[in-house]
Amino acid sequence: LAQGSSWCSARCKFSAMAPVVDAKRDAKAFLACKDTNGDASKCSRELGNAVNGIGDVVRRECYGQAEDFQKCFVHRFALSTCSDDTVNKLLACQQRLTQYVLKP
Repeated sequence: LAQGSSWCSARCKFSAMAPVVDAKRDAKAFLACKDTNGDASKCSRELGNAVNGIGDVVRRECYGQAEDFQKCFVHRFALSTCSDDTVNKLLACQQRLTQYVLKP
């Protein structure tokens, strides 16, 4: 490797995006199954894949907010850094990513 080069630059961006791409694919597969069958109850495998994929993306991307929330929860929100904003940041992150993955 040349000095100052990063072997990770392209590879890491791709691997970080892979779960998002997979989650979007799984969500589309569930919606297609539901449209084809007319009933979501016939698409349990696709639904499970979509939920797991979205959950994986949210878990990875909202890790910092989840850690902050967990610290507050463990200390029963008695820490000086705990406020409604702690919860709101976590919920906003989860909502933003879920909407992004489900966006056509």
